[in-house]
Amino acid sequence: MLQAVFYTRFHEDRGRSVIHQYPNDSIVAEAGSEADTLLPFGDIASYVIAPYELCNCPLSIVSNGYQVLGYPVSLEDAEYERNRFTFNVSFVFDKHDDSRSWQQVVRKTAQFFTALELDDRLLTTEENLPGLRRAGETGYPARETGLVYGLLETIYEDLNAFGETCIRVDHLHVLNLRLEHPEPMPPKVHAWDVPLLIRPLPSPEQWTWHLTLQRIAPQIDGVKHVQRIAELADVELKLVKRAVRELIYHARAMLLDIFHFQAIYVATADLAWFVKDPAMLEECCRYVGTERSNSSIDGQPNLPAPTMLINLYSSLSPGVTLQDFVLAREKEFTHLDIRRFITFGTIKGFVRRVHKFALAIDTPASTHLTTPGSSPSKSKPKSNEDVLRTEQDEKLRGYLDGRCCLDRICLEMRMGERRVVERLRSGRLGEVVLFNK
Repeated sequence: MLQAVFYTRFHEDRGRSVIHQYPNDSIVAEAGSEADTLLPFGDIASYVIAPYELCNCPLSIVSNGYQVLGYPVSLEDAEYERNRFTFNVSFVFDKHDDSRSWQQVVRKTAQFFTALELDDRLLTTEENLPGLRRAGETGYPARETGLVYGLLETIYEDLNAFGETCIRVDHLHVLNLRLEHPEPMPPKVHAWDVPLLIRPLPSPEQWTWHLTLQRIAPQIDGVKHVQRIAELADVELKLVKRAVRELIYHARAMLLDIFHFQAIYVATADLAWFVKDPAMLEECCRYVGTERSNSSIDGQPNLPAPTMLINLYSSLSPGVTLQDFVLAREKEFTHLDIRRFITFGTIKGFVRRVHKFALAIDTPASTHLTTPGSSPSKSKPKSNEDVLRTEQDEKLRGYLDGRCCLDRICLEMRMGERRVVERLRSGRLGEVVLFNK
């Protein structure tokens, strides 16, 4: 939030001084007033009105718990005292605020004030107007005199209230400001994530397609995970992750979990929103329905009933795999696309995947494949298969910290879930607990 905005300039007699401020007493208090200012102007004066060499470029200062953004301008002309006119319109924020979206506003405001001075000498003329009051003087502000105070007031009030403003000084000078908030950074993309396009990609003529995107675009189908896409497109994995993250940033794609029938899915609290939205119910019916032998009656498509879909989504249980869930309701799923059924709920946010994790409670005392009482020297040499199994066990042990989901383990070990679970429960890795969350 904008805390204050003030206009300063270098005066040939008074030096660096605040001419206008809003709100009042924010930077300079009125003479005799006990009001507390946001920060002492003396601490920042030499930076706000910077040396000529540092003018005409943005600046940022942190002082007294506040950050000040400005753009000091120095105009050179023989008409000015000392041949220069130097000023700055500064914006004040809390030092913890993200002020990136204000940087363009500060720059554009400085350009607007520069135009006012260069075109009509409005800034220098105002200082000579009778009745003008400067910040800190008794009777400040003189609202009927000059225009700078009114500009600062409108900028402050409109940007804080609406995030934009339009100020017309005359037919030539119009100030349009709008805060452009930066988009949040997209999530980190993992090799086991499944990208799904949610909006069509613009054609290469409309959008510059770099080489990676050209190679991977045909493989993004909502089924293949990032690792598989990289392999099929013959592109380095880190480049695929970067390209997918770029698509997410531009709202062209989203990430799904790997779909398989041993996974567990549950409904979220947003299911209530889905139930009350007729348009979404109709969209879901059209998306998850499959073609039937009698696909239309009287020209109308034969779609699943919304009540049936609501019952199915409501029945998703934390302790039941998708395979068991479908087998128990085989009749209802006869004409439903199971993958689309899950994908639709995931996209809309009322279905989520329950991931499985592994945690090692203890490890076996020895990893040697010997019998009690036998000496290592008399043990049989290990076969290649035993050596490979031991190496895999050592690698698998690195995932048993309770933080690696089974999707990641399966992908990086290049094993199916059933095989990984069998290995974890074999006892070779000690006691391992599998849990869902």
